[in-house]
Amino acid sequence: MEEPTEDVVVEPEGGRLKKIRDAVKENLAKLRWLTGCQIAVMVMALVVLILCVAMLAGCYQATLQSILHSQLEIREGSQSYKVWKETQDPLLLKLYLFNLTNPKQFQLGHKPVLQECGPFVWREYHKKQNLTFHPNNTVTYQQQRWWIWDQELSGNNTQDDVIVSVNTIPVSAAWALRDSSLAQIILNVMFNEVGEKLFVTSTVSEIMFTGVKDPVLEWIQENVVAKNGSYHTLLPFFGPNSAVIKYDKFAWFYQRNMSMDYDGLFNMKTGVDTLENLGIIDWWNQERETPFFSPPCNHVTGSAGELFPPHPGKDHIIFYSSDLCMSMKLFYKEDITDVAKLQGYRFWGSNHTFANGSVVSGNECYCVKHTCAPTGLVNAESCRMGAPAFVSFPHFLNADPFLLDGVSGLDPQEGKHSFIIDIVPELGVPMKVAARLQINLRVLPYPQHGKFHIDEIDILKSVPDVYLPMLWFEILADITQDQAGQLNTLVYILQSPILNTIIWCVLLSLALLTLVLVLVVHYWRNRNRYNMVNSTQ
Repeated sequence: MEEPTEDVVVEPEGGRLKKIRDAVKENLAKLRWLTGCQIAVMVMALVVLILCVAMLAGCYQATLQSILHSQLEIREGSQSYKVWKETQDPLLLKLYLFNLTNPKQFQLGHKPVLQECGPFVWREYHKKQNLTFHPNNTVTYQQQRWWIWDQELSGNNTQDDVIVSVNTIPVSAAWALRDSSLAQIILNVMFNEVGEKLFVTSTVSEIMFTGVKDPVLEWIQENVVAKNGSYHTLLPFFGPNSAVIKYDKFAWFYQRNMSMDYDGLFNMKTGVDTLENLGIIDWWNQERETPFFSPPCNHVTGSAGELFPPHPGKDHIIFYSSDLCMSMKLFYKEDITDVAKLQGYRFWGSNHTFANGSVVSGNECYCVKHTCAPTGLVNAESCRMGAPAFVSFPHFLNADPFLLDGVSGLDPQEGKHSFIIDIVPELGVPMKVAARLQINLRVLPYPQHGKFHIDEIDILKSVPDVYLPMLWFEILADITQDQAGQLNTLVYILQSPILNTIIWCVLLSLALLTLVLVLVVHYWRNRNRYNMVNSTQ
């Protein structure tokens, strides 16, 4: 017999789907969604993750270079602009004057015996005036400089100290007229009429800033410069820019304190387009070639003197000096480290900086009016209004030995007398400057020519032929220890790509770990809650 079978009720398809949906809804209701705090943490981790990936792909270096560029370029608001526009900390001008101890013997032809006096110290301030920025990424400006006496740093030296020196006025006048016998005859008559002296005794203040009165200058103003003067016909022999007709007194910095015109008009590249142009001079006094030397020595090139492009090579740097009317080249000397452990390159004035054509081929273009200076000297005659001024390093350092043999009282020492600029190579920022130069006067005898002795200059007829040191100075600037520390940190960051990569990789790992932890914690909490709910049913 067949066993009876139960009737199987087949549930409709729609009913089964409804039960599944209800079960899903019931289970979802048992789950917890991410909290607001967890969502915030995940968003932050994702942002860090994206940032790290971007930085490791090259954005870090690009961002760093962009920030660096924005602060080094010369534009309103940048850090470089603030420092460049006006001195934040004063420079120091230390002056050393040479006192001539044997003036009577010198006038008779003996070697000059010099006594170095100083230092006489002033605080020096710079300010850029009349700035005009141009669309071609240059800025035009004038530079105003002024000096304030610092008695504390001068020690026992004062502005009232008395110095005996050769009078530059008759020496300069005779030099300017040296090619004309007739002019020399008239000049000698004028010297004798006014009682001109070969030597002056003056205070430091007078010889530097306030000016020394001279009978020749007064006579020239009355008789040569004035149109109704008795010797007005001599004016063309001096030239329009001659010092003896331009000033009524003489001082080395006469009418220079607070002047906005003395240094000239500069146009400088700002580095906005590229830092390779940072601080590079474009023109000076609206000229890219000056009339003071022959090509190519007359080209206006190099830095304007305060800023340099980053990453100079270990060969040389060039800056334009308005005081010398020339571009000056300093050569790499050594790597240096300052007291704050900041590292840099030292550039200095070597025996090639003021070399003549016999030492450096091509430097014949520094000869002026067919007069070539001995090596170690630069002829500043055309730049300094016709005066026979020759510039060297102090105590004739790195110059022809015969210059040192011509005087007594000098002792060149590299540590005390060299011209140096220390630069942080990664930034092009000067960390130390010691600009040291010496001004020398070319003194020539003017004896008689011919049997009548009428063309000799009495007060100069027996003097020795010598390049006579008059003074030397050093302009000093150092960054502070705080500034050095900040630069050191910046340089360390720039020089540490491996460290930067490690830092970004660590941040990337932390971001990933944070995301995983949040998700794992959320998963386990929901799993435990779900099990607890099921166990109670």
